[in-house]
Amino acid sequence: MRILRVALWTFCAGVSLFAQSHAAPNVVTRYYVVFLRPDPARKSLAKADGERLQAAHMANIHKMAADGVLMSAGPFDDTPTTISGIFVFKVDSLESAKAIAAADPTVYEHRNTVDLHAWDGPAGIGDEYFRLHRMDPSTPENMQVRPLCILYRGPAWETKAAERDSLLQAHERYIDQLKAQGKLGAAGGIQAPDDLLGLIIFKPIPFEKAQQLLNNDPAVEAGVLRVEFHHWWSSDHVLPW
Repeated sequence: MRILRVALWTFCAGVSLFAQSHAAPNVVTRYYVVFLRPDPARKSLAKADGERLQAAHMANIHKMAADGVLMSAGPFDDTPTTISGIFVFKVDSLESAKAIAAADPTVYEHRNTVDLHAWDGPAGIGDEYFRLHRMDPSTPENMQVRPLCILYRGPAWETKAAERDSLLQAHERYIDQLKAQGKLGAAGGIQAPDDLLGLIIFKPIPFEKAQQLLNNDPAVEAGVLRVEFHHWWSSDHVLPW
């Protein structure tokens, strides 16, 4: 499954993080993922102001979904909080995604900042969720924590350059196995100007299990890749795998 190919063409001359799945072809779609990060200037709010802002934020989420631009969203539940939540947009450009994200009340009232990247993820994010909720608006959300993992270049990215291609190929096979075993909900390459490479989202499995699985990844064990783990709340039927 070539879900991180675009990102790594930029970084390592065409070596992908994930290979094509043998089980079924994987269709890649361009999304824009927004990490809503706490604004460093954020100040404490009175209870009434916090409730007002949360209501406005949720109203905006429902509007973006109704407008057909928001495919997925959900808060993070980490301590300390480095990411408040994410939006996954399906729009025609980075500029459009940036303008939509900037209009969120938590952003223009300086509670969150926007960390925005192009994400080449699997087709179909949000499709089943919206289909079910159109058929029956009372379909349960069943919000659950899903381990969300951000991949970066690891500390040995340069020092193990001679071995890097083979380690990334081993990584491809390993992630392909996790998908075939039904453990993953989505994954894909992120285009970024720094060390950020990709995003892997597990199905609702124990957080410690997700950590163990990715820490056993050959490229992670070798230090070529580094994983940042997060607790992400998401509804059922959003992720396509």
